[in-house]
Amino acid sequence: MIPTVRALVRQAPLGLRLLDPTTRTDEPLSWVHSSDLADPSPFVGPATMLLTTGSQFGADATQADYDAWVGRVVGSGVVALGFGADVHRPGTPAELVVAASAHGVPVVEVPWRTPFIAVARWAADQLAEEARERDRWTLRAQRAVSLAAIGDGGLDGVLRVLAEQLDGAVVLHGTDGAAATGSSSGRPGGDAGSSAPVDAEGTALVDAEVVRLLRRGARAGSTVAVPGAVVTLQTLGRRDALRGVLAVRTRRELDPASRAVLTSVVALAEVTVERDVARLRGQRELWRQVWSLLVAGQVDVARAITRSVGVGIAEGAVVVAVAAPPRRSADLATEAVERLAAGRGDVFVALVDGRVVVLAAEGAVDLSALAAAHGLRVGVSEVTDLEHVAGAAGQAERALAAAVAAPGPDEEAVVTWASLAAGGLVAALWSEGAAELASARLAPVAALPGGDELLACCRTWLEHNGAWDPAARALGLHRHSLRARVEKVEAALGLPLEGFAGRAELWALLQASGAGAPGARPPASRGARG
Repeated sequence: MIPTVRALVRQAPLGLRLLDPTTRTDEPLSWVHSSDLADPSPFVGPATMLLTTGSQFGADATQADYDAWVGRVVGSGVVALGFGADVHRPGTPAELVVAASAHGVPVVEVPWRTPFIAVARWAADQLAEEARERDRWTLRAQRAVSLAAIGDGGLDGVLRVLAEQLDGAVVLHGTDGAAATGSSSGRPGGDAGSSAPVDAEGTALVDAEVVRLLRRGARAGSTVAVPGAVVTLQTLGRRDALRGVLAVRTRRELDPASRAVLTSVVALAEVTVERDVARLRGQRELWRQVWSLLVAGQVDVARAITRSVGVGIAEGAVVVAVAAPPRRSADLATEAVERLAAGRGDVFVALVDGRVVVLAAEGAVDLSALAAAHGLRVGVSEVTDLEHVAGAAGQAERALAAAVAAPGPDEEAVVTWASLAAGGLVAALWSEGAAELASARLAPVAALPGGDELLACCRTWLEHNGAWDPAARALGLHRHSLRARVEKVEAALGLPLEGFAGRAELWALLQASGAGAPGARPPASRGARG
């Protein structure tokens, strides 16, 4: 039992008397110390009960003197006072009680027959028993966690036991920061924790801290204060290969005993997660072979193989997505996508030549959210069926090439074949290589003074079917000025623009490079992403 003033004054053999019952008497005490110094503040610590006989107060001491002394000791961490009566003066000075009450600090009168050492010994015994009980609790909790680890509950069972032992809530966040699994004690009235739900603001704070820890890429822990609770966070996995973050919500910060139990759970969780990663990697060759069968049109053979290992392939309307993971976190991003297929029959994932292929039932996967969470570039086919997977895979590859070459922000990370085809044949053939070739071909124009403006004029002119007057009006130029600009481009490229062939080639160059478009970046700025 942690000692408190309320528990102390209930010890009849000590004969103590509480002088102001309206003050805080349930504050935990970390120690009991005695001093008659005029300024004992350097020698006391947090949550200390200070005993004194009052020799530091002269017969002429005023209320201000008592107020100043109490203010100093309270500022150093004293939460309770004990006064030894009948040593230097009868009873307890009223001025001391008034000063202590003003700070909400209880005053206990210690009779002459009770030595201060008896009070200190009682507190020490309580603290020692509390420490022994916490040690016993730690052993019980670790044993419960170990039994859960070797049982049938797996990691979910371990997290459930941890939540019960801490009387709080435990959530495991994946590599994308999203909550993957968790458990709550279901005992909101317990002493150690709180299973009450965290409000939206608190959840946002925790999620932001989870993402921060993951982005650091180092083993780390932290705490986040939310209304009515404290969330302790601990990363899982090796440096630069984090597998997630374990979040533990309790009513107050974890003590050393609770942290010891949490450490053991973190170790178990890391072993479990690494085992799952090893399993995923061990299955990659099998899934790659299955994908090869699907592309080759041997759908029945692919079905038979997947069914033999308890995995299904989506039937009916499906889409093929091909994703390029970012170089810096390719392994983690790949594993995150592979986990999508775990235990599901509507999603199939294979790693092929460094690309992650996803075959999923229509609408089964939010590809935009997946790309944003893991920094992926994704190409998506039209809706098809298993008999036409090869063609869909080609569409997805072409769409991925456009997504990788696109210099835009994350909202352009997913490119569908439908959107690509809507841009016409030139857009469908667009790739990083095509963009580089177009940039090199247009370089003589870009090097001229006002080269970007010249290309913009050509684009507007071609958009108006080569008609001088409408294009000039759109540009706010005289038609002769526009003609002069187009002739400069014609001369720089050595490309005759009087006929259809030359104009078609210039249009293809402008489309592939993006040059001359409103807000376009210079062609040379286009580079691979992912």
